[in-house]
Amino acid sequence: MNITEDLGFRRKLIKKMEEREFAVRTGVHCTDLIYCVNKQALRKLNPVETQDKELLLFSLGWATQRWLTGQDEDEPEKIVDGITVTCDALVDDNVPWELKCTFQSSSRKIEENAHWLHQIMAQCHVMGAKDAYLSRLEIMGDWKSLFKPKGFKDWGREEQLVYENEHQKPTLHAYHLEFTEEEIARNWTWLKERKTLFETVLESKKLMPKAVALASGQAFECDWCHYKDECGG
Repeated sequence: MNITEDLGFRRKLIKKMEEREFAVRTGVHCTDLIYCVNKQALRKLNPVETQDKELLLFSLGWATQRWLTGQDEDEPEKIVDGITVTCDALVDDNVPWELKCTFQSSSRKIEENAHWLHQIMAQCHVMGAKDAYLSRLEIMGDWKSLFKPKGFKDWGREEQLVYENEHQKPTLHAYHLEFTEEEIARNWTWLKERKTLFETVLESKKLMPKAVALASGQAFECDWCHYKDECGG
């Protein structure tokens, strides 16, 4: 038997995913406004080649979305006030269903993901809905299967099995979100304000101060940004 790593075949797989999933986007998308407007504008003004690690991470989301919904594609785009919003899937024709596949712990509260809530409320706005569904597939579960408590090796095997069964990975949680009309309207007003910022960066080619470009609580974006040096993030 002879087994060798085939880098050429690997490249074909990567390229096929990239061509299928990374189409060039036009217009202003909801996610352009939720995330750092500097980063989103620079992606258009100074695009960089997608790295394999990014594509493979995104592929987890694409694959699990298709698996859970049974659909090959997202719902058709909707454009309202010049903002393009795309729902992953719908329940009962008009209730958005957003699917997330994440490495974050299953114990993390949904409310801590403000960027998810902005996105879901935007979907509610364009669909004329006041509620939505969210499924979260947590690849690492609550992480406790990896970071076991001190002295775990000295536990009895039965006790170890009970612990491991309680802290499995992956895990799946599903949520029903209900919003008020005021919350949805306020979120849409915020997105329109962010659209003005985003378009200003595109037109002037001048970046916004970090405190303006980033939405509140999203400084984490800078840690993984291609353009960190350009904006001094």
